[in-house]
Amino acid sequence: MSEVKFLVDQIRRTFDGDCWHGPSLMKTLEGVGLEQAKAKPLNGRHSIWELVDHMSFWMDEAAWTVKNNRIFDIDQTMNWSMMGETQEDWSASIKRLESSMDHLVSSLDDICNEDLDRQIQGAIFSYRQMLHGVVHHNIYHSGQIAILKPKK
Repeated sequence: MSEVKFLVDQIRRTFDGDCWHGPSLMKTLEGVGLEQAKAKPLNGRHSIWELVDHMSFWMDEAAWTVKNNRIFDIDQTMNWSMMGETQEDWSASIKRLESSMDHLVSSLDDICNEDLDRQIQGAIFSYRQMLHGVVHHNIYHSGQIAILKPKK
């Protein structure tokens, strides 16, 4: 398996597949309703909803970087966007999360293993570092969601 295919596998697996470390992001999000998504039970820390939107933002930014061969322009408003109010808004955030993952994976269709070692224009890291970072970032925030998610 090429390293690019391995990275795609890891991105997909940690998103909605079988992981050796525990449940995937989508498995962790199962059963999270509107009120749970909006809740901030840990003294103002980010909510599940904010974490979902944050992960969408970064997967979209990584996909943009791959497609444009240069670093993204960070907009902090989108990095931690305002969550919505309704069930429809929450459902839209979940759909956006799924779309962001698909967008990222499809952005990798045209890169090869040799591209992974290139430094991203305007950045201090390579494509390999960024893509591994996306995997780690999603796992990290999945763990936060697991802690915030009320036990049944």
